[in-house]
Amino acid sequence: MFYDKQPPEKRNSYKGMLKIIGSLSRIFSESDVPYLYYRAHENIFSKYFDLVNNSRSDDSADAYSIDEKVGIGLKTWVGQDNQKVAEFGKLRPQYKDLKGIELINQIAEYRNERIRVTKNAHGLDTMLYHIVKRIPKAMIIYEAAFDPIDIPNIRLDLERGNDNSIYFTDGNHTYHFSLSKNTLYMNFDDMVELDRFSVEIIADPYEVLSSLLLREIPQGNIPKSDKTDKSAETPDITAETANFIAQTVSASVPKKNQLCLRLYATKPDGTKYVPDKSGLNQWNAGGRARNENELYIPYLADDRARSDGFFPPRDKPFDLMLPNGEWISAKVCQGAYPRMSDEEYALLTKDEKAIEDKKRQTGKSIMSNPNLKLGEWLLRDVFELKPWTLVTYDMLKVFNVDSVMFTKLSDNKFTVDFCVLGTYEKTYGLSDIDDEYDDDDDLE
Repeated sequence: MFYDKQPPEKRNSYKGMLKIIGSLSRIFSESDVPYLYYRAHENIFSKYFDLVNNSRSDDSADAYSIDEKVGIGLKTWVGQDNQKVAEFGKLRPQYKDLKGIELINQIAEYRNERIRVTKNAHGLDTMLYHIVKRIPKAMIIYEAAFDPIDIPNIRLDLERGNDNSIYFTDGNHTYHFSLSKNTLYMNFDDMVELDRFSVEIIADPYEVLSSLLLREIPQGNIPKSDKTDKSAETPDITAETANFIAQTVSASVPKKNQLCLRLYATKPDGTKYVPDKSGLNQWNAGGRARNENELYIPYLADDRARSDGFFPPRDKPFDLMLPNGEWISAKVCQGAYPRMSDEEYALLTKDEKAIEDKKRQTGKSIMSNPNLKLGEWLLRDVFELKPWTLVTYDMLKVFNVDSVMFTKLSDNKFTVDFCVLGTYEKTYGLSDIDDEYDDDDDLE
């Protein structure tokens, strides 16, 4: 368990913010069940337990602790405990013709590979689910095991389901896979209750928010209701509580200087592939003897055009933090333009030389320094590929990773995180050939 090991002050702050957000439920619903948007839950949990918020990466861990090496999948729901845990829409072409136990074994392998890659990428030893279940006027905190599926022990439940929905168990959990939704569900039947608390839902949250957040606006500009519901008293809003909400709001919409780079190339028809002799397979290029761990992240012309000045100039090292918290040295490499001869350069005007100088400082790849470090971590530690194994796009689809997100902390410090399939296209508003197989439905 994670929650019960945290200091009481952190648990109380976490519950306090859940109560505050739940108290505003009338903005969204007339139900007596507190409303909690899953993205807000992810932000609150990460903030008040001082964890890395990984929810936007949409991999198996919504939050994780580098120090404790634990990854946490966050869930919140109302009603039954049979909840979706993974979607495989973009992999549908690979399994659409499978049936029965062959289909379930394949889905289980996909599920397990995602968990394995997530743990390796972030340096995690264990994973668990943290759940906030909402009931009328209260919330209950549970935690549950986050296990890979025990494939050798899979047994189909032939008395349930149909051609579209297949039920099965691995002896630890009961699952069902919906073929029409490309979604795997799990029955959370091993949850351990760790806490519960009441939530007082404010009758008129608009009045509270107006007095709290719009107090600096002249009163004449604020529409005031003459029909305030007096049946429920508005709770006192202290300065501490106001700051509490303000911090959460600011944490939920971070403004970051980021750049998404893809790990694949595309053919004229949009088909994605990993080149055999460049990028993740640079080790397979010709020209000289290569080390098995040589690779680079492509920094293509379109990406350079949208990110001028994002990275330091070519061949100038910068610090890069990997998803597991390790810092390495990296740099932009490989000239993006043919180099002009010194004789030709000498004949240029001052303005022309400035243009040529900028071209000479522009690279088309991101490499670690030394180059082998990034490949050793990604190919061996994360993907666990044997040396000289060609990386293919089908592999990336199974791993649910096909791009990376760089975040600029300062001119010389960056972080990099994995991104799930389709992130590159969504980030830049591009069409995606694989969208026809994707329900584009966030897991909650």
